[in-house]
Amino acid sequence: MDIALWFAAVGAPGSFWESPSNVSGAVMLGFGVAAIALSFGLAKVFKRFNGVAWMVLGAGLAISAYGIWRMGS
Repeated sequence: MDIALWFAAVGAPGSFWESPSNVSGAVMLGFGVAAIALSFGLAKVFKRFNGVAWMVLGAGLAISAYGIWRMGS
């Protein structure tokens, strides 16, 4: 019941969550956004964007793009 309320709070229709590709796309998008946030956190810790922060940012963007593509297909 709780997870159904979370989905209702998002505002997405119930049929959106019935498709496995939409669910996996939303999960991937969440991981991608978390990786992007992590890259900015690393940049703040290192006081600049070094190679590690750029790689995490690139991976986050790629994962987010894949999640969006999964939700669109």
